[in-house]
Amino acid sequence: MEQSCVGIRAAASLNWIVMTQITRRHFLQAAAAASLSVPTAALAQRATSAFGSAAQIEFFRTDPRYREALLRYCDVIVPMNDLKWEALRHTRDGFDFSGADELIGFARNAGKTLRGHTLVWGDALPPWAKEMKTAAEAERELIRHIETVVDRYKGVIASWDVVNEVIAHDPLAGAGALRDTIWLRLLGPGYIETAFRTAARVDPSARLVLNDYDFENPDPRTRARREEAIRIIRRLKDKGIPIHTVGFQAHLYGERDMDGPGLQKFCLDLSKLDVGTVVTELDVIDWRFPPEPAARDQAAANLVQSFLSAMSLINRPEAIITWGMSDANSWISTTFKRDDRRPSRPLPLDVNYKPKPMMKVIEQFTRARV
Repeated sequence: MEQSCVGIRAAASLNWIVMTQITRRHFLQAAAAASLSVPTAALAQRATSAFGSAAQIEFFRTDPRYREALLRYCDVIVPMNDLKWEALRHTRDGFDFSGADELIGFARNAGKTLRGHTLVWGDALPPWAKEMKTAAEAERELIRHIETVVDRYKGVIASWDVVNEVIAHDPLAGAGALRDTIWLRLLGPGYIETAFRTAARVDPSARLVLNDYDFENPDPRTRARREEAIRIIRRLKDKGIPIHTVGFQAHLYGERDMDGPGLQKFCLDLSKLDVGTVVTELDVIDWRFPPEPAARDQAAANLVQSFLSAMSLINRPEAIITWGMSDANSWISTTFKRDDRRPSRPLPLDVNYKPKPMMKVIEQFTRARV
């Protein structure tokens, strides 16, 4: 996940009783979500979302099992890091497409669809970009970057995360509804419009996405984030600027409640604006789940079931993308360390690339190959 994790671990460790309650709660949540409108079996029957994964170049190059998993399971492949500014633009005047081209060539040869992540983000910037001083400089580099990258993959990358994590972590905190980034500081909120307008001009056929996190919980902060997403979309639409999809990162915290009704209303509001949905970075943060692997895997699967059931009741997501395929390669093991030091189990495949219950749940909503 690409939000700040400062202070997340401030809460005391939960005891075994609480862990057991968390597991039981997610069994109940899955059942409740499935009963909101139509049975899970009916959802599975009508679902046609594509399935895919983000791919890290390091593991892609060194682990044959990693490449095989991408080939076997995925309809869609997303370069995880190689299309970010820090990977492409080591210097102001040059672009390094070597890593991106390698992954994209692999995907094209295998007949996979491609998503691009990401054209604009406040993080993962090279040092020179962090030192920009003027609005004119920032606008020039922003437009140049989008024109160059989108034009290179025009007709190849079908969907772009045009802007990533532009909504403030807590819009209610009083510092503004948009995330504090160099783009906002130098260009103001209009940088979002500039990014979408430029991407649409360069590749009118691409699906253009606003990608962000924390849309799925019932607290006021999350509701405010959903409301801000709607405001951004309306501003773009009112100015005739194309936006096609909202990306739900869906880094799902095991200890948080799932807001099924809130998710459904949000998806309905997006549908009324003629905006679709895509799940872009799905995994489960399981640091508060029980220690036993089987219990953890089932609790994670139930949480994903709750989320995807709620997401799919209005319109199916265009795709369901996981942030990696195997537990062997997930960022969660190092970022959200369990108190018992056991390895995290956040993804559809285990460390041996064997499918877990989460994979079975995802298959109910996708065309995932097995």
